[in-house]
Amino acid sequence: MSQPAQRHQQARVYRLQFRQVWALLILIGTGFALEKLGATHATKSMALGGLLSYIAQCVFTLMAYRTTGARAGRVIMLNMYVGQMIKWVMVLIGFALIFIFVKPIQAFLVILGYFILQVVHVVVMWRI
Repeated sequence: MSQPAQRHQQARVYRLQFRQVWALLILIGTGFALEKLGATHATKSMALGGLLSYIAQCVFTLMAYRTTGARAGRVIMLNMYVGQMIKWVMVLIGFALIFIFVKPIQAFLVILGYFILQVVHVVVMWRI
């Protein structure tokens, strides 16, 4: 037996997405602690990777969840696809700009910061 679709939780999704700024601040604090332990440029590297992930996810969330309603199914799916494409274009351009213009930087920590914030996003949104 199938179950009816759940109500759209636009406000809750927005609230949870924007609260992930705390994870970004913890990530920056971790980078600062690593820098004090001897890793060079850890704060800047982890902050840039995390910030890129946070901004891209915010854009995706705003694009994907802007339309609600049972009759707008096609528009909702289109918004999700467009939001995902915009997110990945932003990520690719963001990484390119970071690696070209920000010197000195540790590439591993930039990617690690990005990955950590992606994992936080998946865990937070999975709770919905």
